[in-house]
Amino acid sequence: MQKQGKMTSRYVFFFLVFLMYVISYGDRAALSIAMPDLGKEFSLTPVQMGWVSSSFLWSYFLLNLPSTMLLDRVGARLVGSLAVSLWSFAMLLGGMVQNISQFLLTRVLLGVGEAPTFGVGATVVRNWALPKERGSVMTVLLTGMQLGLAGGTIAGAWLITLFNWRIEFVILGIIGFAWSLVWWLVYRNPSVGKTLSSRKSISFAEVKNLFRSSSFVGILVVQCTQNYLNFLMMSWMPLYLIHELHIDITGTGTRTALCYLAAAIGAIIIGKILESLVFRSNPSPSRRRFIVGACLAGASTIGLLPSFHTMTPILLVMSGALGCLIAANGANTALLTDMLEDGQKIGTVTGVTLTCSNSLGLFAPIVTGYIVSWTGRFDMAWYMCSGALVVAGILSVALVGSPIRMLRQGEETAAGL
Repeated sequence: MQKQGKMTSRYVFFFLVFLMYVISYGDRAALSIAMPDLGKEFSLTPVQMGWVSSSFLWSYFLLNLPSTMLLDRVGARLVGSLAVSLWSFAMLLGGMVQNISQFLLTRVLLGVGEAPTFGVGATVVRNWALPKERGSVMTVLLTGMQLGLAGGTIAGAWLITLFNWRIEFVILGIIGFAWSLVWWLVYRNPSVGKTLSSRKSISFAEVKNLFRSSSFVGILVVQCTQNYLNFLMMSWMPLYLIHELHIDITGTGTRTALCYLAAAIGAIIIGKILESLVFRSNPSPSRRRFIVGACLAGASTIGLLPSFHTMTPILLVMSGALGCLIAANGANTALLTDMLEDGQKIGTVTGVTLTCSNSLGLFAPIVTGYIVSWTGRFDMAWYMCSGALVVAGILSVALVGSPIRMLRQGEETAAGL
């Protein structure tokens, strides 16, 4: 009976992680849909908008690793509650600022709070999902990102139309505080092996040895590439639609939300179909890399966007590419949890991948801002992403295969490394 209760509880935990992703990306979408009004209020150029859009990533990528190291020691219950409370407080402050300098500080604080988000999700999946279902579970959870972007965009558009962008930020902040309370009351860390407080922190030697693993490098390249496109879309999609289709902010919010919702549904379908095909004759976890490669090939169709200038084809290309990108992200994250030998360190290892990938991803809004400023168009940004996704898919298939081992100093010598 106790075991059955735990198996039932894990679905509640998964749902709460899903909601955490929804809230996280809803808060990120709040800025992208508010950017036209915010840009006018603070007199921002396209280049300055790019820097503002990337500002939460400055602290986010720096704290990915430290925050997930803390996560591995104290558990997802405490870190999840504190993280969401902190970034929700940042949202509240964001709605009260009087100048752009103050607003940038609130975005940096938002990044501090969001730093362990995906480490919490990966830890919950590793602890509570069965190995055979991790890919599907992770893909479904990651669709919360798209639902958050959709909900945050369309709700933000209507709140801005009815009130202003400041009210949008305050309301989203209150929702985050409610989630934090529920998570603290509901979630429980699993009792496995050593107690959380007695676990040893990961050493620099272990982190260094991660990069000697071809499998880790292959997974990391995919993470970096998909993160770049993800942050580009998240930051610039509403402005791109306004630029190309000449529609108002409410119409932009509705169409952006439709893209995200279609992508979320498509990602689940794509992930399920590819898992059934790839694992039909061979259940080896490393075969998940073929799913990653196929999905990245689909996501590379984003390079077709400059060929279209009307609503239907633009929305179709965006939705399809995003759906493949989410499915690739879910498969790649599941691949990391499958290939890592020491599952108790999944939070920290996720932090390493996020630190590296977000250090690249933070340039996406900035580089795109310069491209738009210099050329007056987005074309080069889409071409760059398309080529990079194809290369990343090829490297994933070629490099991922052997288990990922993290060796300490003495173990490293014994292994002959």
